[in-house]
Amino acid sequence: MRSFIKENLNRILLLILLGLLFVLWARVIECNFKTNDRTKELSTIWARIDCAKSFGWEVDPGSEIMEKIHIPNEFDEVYTEYNRIQKMCGFDLLLYRGKTAIKYTYIITNYPYELSEPVYINLYINEDKLIGGDIMTRSVGGFMLPLDRRFVL
Repeated sequence: MRSFIKENLNRILLLILLGLLFVLWARVIECNFKTNDRTKELSTIWARIDCAKSFGWEVDPGSEIMEKIHIPNEFDEVYTEYNRIQKMCGFDLLLYRGKTAIKYTYIITNYPYELSEPVYINLYINEDKLIGGDIMTRSVGGFMLPLDRRFVL
């Protein structure tokens, strides 16, 4: 075993270095994804519509519904599962426990599949910054998906 390590030390170190670079690269991509220009300064309806577009969605501006929500301090099973969906897109509601956010809901006009009910996008905003969101239907047999359209197709 020692002779193997001695003979392959440079290769082992190179693999470790490449692994660390990959992890660093993934973290940078994640941060850029969460903090792109279209996820900040969301105080106007047009900024929120552009934000939805940045995730691949066209929305009906006239369908906007605004609702204040409180993110609980302790997450139950439902919030834990919902946060798993958020993490798929680089968000983490654990960072906002105990805070108030505004949920903006719009009807999606470019959902790629024909459904018998509307499909909605929810954008959760805290201090004019996107902190999470989802795609959903409201029926009992409906669905909830991550915000990024790449997860839908």
